[in-house]
Amino acid sequence: MKKVNELLDLKGKIAIVTGSATGIGQAMAVGLAEAGVNIAGVYRKSSPEDTKKMVEDAGQEFFAIQADVSKAEEVGTIIPKVLEKYGKFDILINGAGIESRNPIGETYSEAEYQRCLQINLNQVVALSAEAGKYFKEAGHGGRIINISSIAGYLALAPGMSPYIITKHAVRGLTKSFGLELGPYGVTVNAVAPGPILTKMTATTPEKKERLQKIVDAKCPVGRWGYPEDFKGITNMLCSEAGSFITGQTFIVDGGYTLT
Repeated sequence: MKKVNELLDLKGKIAIVTGSATGIGQAMAVGLAEAGVNIAGVYRKSSPEDTKKMVEDAGQEFFAIQADVSKAEEVGTIIPKVLEKYGKFDILINGAGIESRNPIGETYSEAEYQRCLQINLNQVVALSAEAGKYFKEAGHGGRIINISSIAGYLALAPGMSPYIITKHAVRGLTKSFGLELGPYGVTVNAVAPGPILTKMTATTPEKKERLQKIVDAKCPVGRWGYPEDFKGITNMLCSEAGSFITGQTFIVDGGYTLT
């Protein structure tokens, strides 16, 4: 029987992390690097330099890949670049996503809905399918982790339908891909963040103050979540310790959905 530190060992692994420049994606990348994983970090506009420094400070390599995941043709370039660089990869973290507010009615925008659908869902399906194909052919198993949201369980607020729809769908694709890829040693799981303090969630002081009131009223643990709160769950699911867990979505919300 292996000891727990052996089960959690990730040294020598290669991880692709989209949305790696900021927020939860960045924290996931850094947490993996702290466990000995080299990171292929995908970013669109935000500079990945902060992530690169933290990964390198952890003693690992950061391979930056610029790609706009709202464009299907650019999504298709990510995995080939990683395979050209490293010859393999072991982990895919689908960390890129956007929050969309698109009220049904006179202000509804089909273009905005399609943009949210592409970034939050379609590109996750495309990358996961390509990763799954690679893992099956390589024969060494693999790990895929998606980011859903508590909006994948709740209709959080009016006007958020594109975001809510896509985050519910991420839970579904996690189950479906987990079922299909399980026989090949590939696990597929997701995390569902609650009120996490990032640049996306607290874009203005007014919004941060409003959200703080929600946290105070609805989070039993009594605080905001931070991107760093995802390091532990990510590393466990990516390691051998998580090899018997698949198709699951783990709520990380400080108890928000309990109230």
